Amino acid sequence: MNLPKSYRNRLEESFSDVEKKIDLFLEQFDITKHKAHDAVYCFEENEMSEIIALLHNCNLPKKYHSYKDVLQEKLFQTLELEKNDLILCSDGLIYIKLFFQTESPEEGPDRRACGLAQDVLETYKQQFFPNDSHKEKIFALHHSVVEDILSFRKITPPEFKKLFIPVLINMVEIVVIMYSDLEDLRTIRGMTLYLLRDVFDDLMLFIAEDILFNFSNEDRKAIEFLNYFSINETIDAHGRRHKPNPILDESNHAWNMTTIRSTMIQHKKSKQALYDKKNSLIAIKKKLDTQKIEQNELNSQIRSAEKEIEEIDLKITNIHKTLQKLQESNAAEVTFVEKGEEKLDDSKLLMAKMFKKEDELFNQRTKVQKTIKDIENAITNKQRESFVWEKKYTESKEIIATIEANGHPIDKQFERIQRALAKTLTKR
Repeated sequence: MNLPKSYRNRLEESFSDVEKKIDLFLEQFDITKHKAHDAVYCFEENEMSEIIALLHNCNLPKKYHSYKDVLQEKLFQTLELEKNDLILCSDGLIYIKLFFQTESPEEGPDRRACGLAQDVLETYKQQFFPNDSHKEKIFALHHSVVEDILSFRKITPPEFKKLFIPVLINMVEIVVIMYSDLEDLRTIRGMTLYLLRDVFDDLMLFIAEDILFNFSNEDRKAIEFLNYFSINETIDAHGRRHKPNPILDESNHAWNMTTIRSTMIQHKKSKQALYDKKNSLIAIKKKLDTQKIEQNELNSQIRSAEKEIEEIDLKITNIHKTLQKLQESNAAEVTFVEKGEEKLDDSKLLMAKMFKKEDELFNQRTKVQKTIKDIENAITNKQRESFVWEKKYTESKEIIATIEANGHPIDKQFERIQRALAKTLTKR
């Protein structure tokens, strides 16, 4: 949309005013209060709620994707950070990670971990990250890294290849520093590299999956990102030639965009079909749960009705006892208790009342028995219906289990492409 120049100027001035307030805020912000380690600062995002609110309420220039981009840029400038340093907003926390250099032995089996022996590193791992708890903590940060730092929407493939190693090291180092009592920089770096090797493939596969997922949704930036990996020589708008840079899998097979697009469409459809089956299974389970509740309610109604019959039978028995006594007595009048009150009544009249009450109770008993019969029929119908739904549930569950166990035929091709892209992204 083409906005009038005067309006555009007002927006720019508005952001310019916000920038001044942010700069002033950050100049007065005492970062030393939030020092977790010589290489890490950490504080809650609400510590900067004042300037975040300003950013939310102003129109950001197009170069910024969100308020986080502005915040990162301003913190970099204010704190005079280096290019390999990291600012990460994740789960309501802001981390500032300073990249540091360490010396590693040039030779030896432990050189990849700054010279630290593997058994030492494994001991640290078990001590600070039992049951592989480091994986959950790393991936919690990784989601934010992929969204904000290594996002295909913000950087090109060449930029990605320059950035991803120091970014991942910084990210894992945050976990090591925040969840251990290690202080020595060399030990921290060695532990970081040790844990990073453990999760590296999964981290890269996650990045590849994110790009491919958005590519399948026809995200323009994802398409542009993947188009960089051409299997043929390309010429840019400036007439510069670029060598082929294909996405190669473990068999050295190059994947072109047409095949990737076709695979992603099929993969998406298969996942949607599985998703629909799972939703259908959930619906069947809800139906079964409802059926169970309804059957329990009907059974409760039967128990109540049976109790009512017992009470009616008891009343009929008492009437029979009274009638027997009246028949055995020659007295014209008799004393009886009604509603807790002793009364004197004519024997014949009382007998007539008893017979009438007996008839009423028999009629009532017949009605309750019919109700029980109706409920029993309803329960039988519910049971038949439940049997059908249980069969559907079992069959659906087995189908889903088979699909998940064996996968869709297209899944293997997708995984090959995913691994190939992850591998290609790591080539520097």
